[in-house]
Amino acid sequence: MEVPVRKFSIIFLLFPIVLYSQIQLPLSRQTPPEGTSNSQMMEFLNEIIAKKNIFDFEIAGKSRLQLDIPVIFFPNRNEWKKENTTVMIFAQQHGNEPSGKEALLMLIYEFYLDANFYDVKNLNLILVPMVNPDGNEIHQRRNSHKYDLNRNHVILTEPETQMLHQLFEKYKPEVTLDVHEYGYTTWLKQGYIKNFGEQFDCISNPAIPAKLKNYALNEILHPTLDLTKSRGVKANRYLITRGDLTHFVRHSTTDINDGRNSFGIQNTLSFILEGFNPLIKQESIWQRGKFQLSLIESFLKTCNQKSTIINKMVTTIRENFSKHPSDSVVIVADYTINFSNPLEITLKKTSDFKDTTIVLPDYRAEPEALKRVKRPDAYIVENPGEQLLQLVTGNFFKHKILTSNKKFRTEKFMITGRDTLHYESRSTVIPTGYYKTENTIFSAGSLLIPTNNNQANQIVQIFEAESFYGLSHYPEYKFLLKNNEYPIYRVYF
Repeated sequence: MEVPVRKFSIIFLLFPIVLYSQIQLPLSRQTPPEGTSNSQMMEFLNEIIAKKNIFDFEIAGKSRLQLDIPVIFFPNRNEWKKENTTVMIFAQQHGNEPSGKEALLMLIYEFYLDANFYDVKNLNLILVPMVNPDGNEIHQRRNSHKYDLNRNHVILTEPETQMLHQLFEKYKPEVTLDVHEYGYTTWLKQGYIKNFGEQFDCISNPAIPAKLKNYALNEILHPTLDLTKSRGVKANRYLITRGDLTHFVRHSTTDINDGRNSFGIQNTLSFILEGFNPLIKQESIWQRGKFQLSLIESFLKTCNQKSTIINKMVTTIRENFSKHPSDSVVIVADYTINFSNPLEITLKKTSDFKDTTIVLPDYRAEPEALKRVKRPDAYIVENPGEQLLQLVTGNFFKHKILTSNKKFRTEKFMITGRDTLHYESRSTVIPTGYYKTENTIFSAGSLLIPTNNNQANQIVQIFEAESFYGLSHYPEYKFLLKNNEYPIYRVYF
């Protein structure tokens, strides 16, 4: 594998020997290397920060078990430039996917050894190596509250996801990258190992502007993959695989409750990286981390080269969207048979561990928009309760609490039944019914959420009754369906 090498140095990340620094990566202190714990990471970061002032370092939040979640800024924030593109990279939302954390610690270590080793002069970096320290400590996917953090980016009940969205709101990065790992066992029964190397993907929700999605795919994703492969590291676009080889395959979910589309729906160039994950946590942990780092390096190089374009494009789209949000919003989509084509891939045979070419018959490259609604001017909830208020404030939605009774022209959804959407290999229950137009008086204390802002599409997808991305399919929000009237009204001024 071709990697950049500092003068007189060895490729120390694959061979954990440190010649020139008393500070060592946590993995290099372990025999054999098993993975970095929260306390080992905190010790390492504190040592680095004490030695050099090229970083900013702070505790961005606490986990459910009150473990520290640090964030590192490079360069020091007083050296950030407004014209630079701000990139936020976060790893290990899933505690049993540790190599992204190791890759970010390696990246930080490289900056420590030589601040100019990577050319990122056009970038402001925000790095969160370990989002889920509770899961990391016991090698568990979920946090200590038994919640999958990468399905929590809408309702934001967990402190770990709240922390990420607070960082996003504070710094408004133009680019984000969420780092994970994937398993290889899907086709083992058929005699194949799914090893696609580093898998990389971009925003996919159909309500995200096409200009952003096209730029993410053509100007960042493909160049990043090409650069990674040129360094001798296997890399492909991320594929979701289930069932046998005849089952359809697709790219990442269109849902907005993950760490990619939740920021992408706010008009951000957001990406996901999935590295190869063996069954044993510590197996090849150095190599897995290094491979993850190779793609992250290629990603940063691509963003750095195109920083001026990225900054201007994202800023312009956000500003225009705040003034003129979409008149209509897609609220249901799926990877349908209408976009199906064969796909040739390379798999490793379990019989002899040699690569072989396989043609998958049903590859669905793009999601299809299946339901679109006119954007109302606002949504309103009478007696919203603490749970809905927390969701609105956690997502930083602009909102108003009525101080007196007020009449609005509204559309109220009358629930007549239930429907189950079998999309993206999951079953999502939504209400069925019809809308009733009326003038309604709402009392003081009612919650009004306008849609004339950059988060308009996100707000519509969350609050629409029949939305595939909406609240009613979360167990915490089943109460929205208990009566025959959906309690979130559309408002027209």
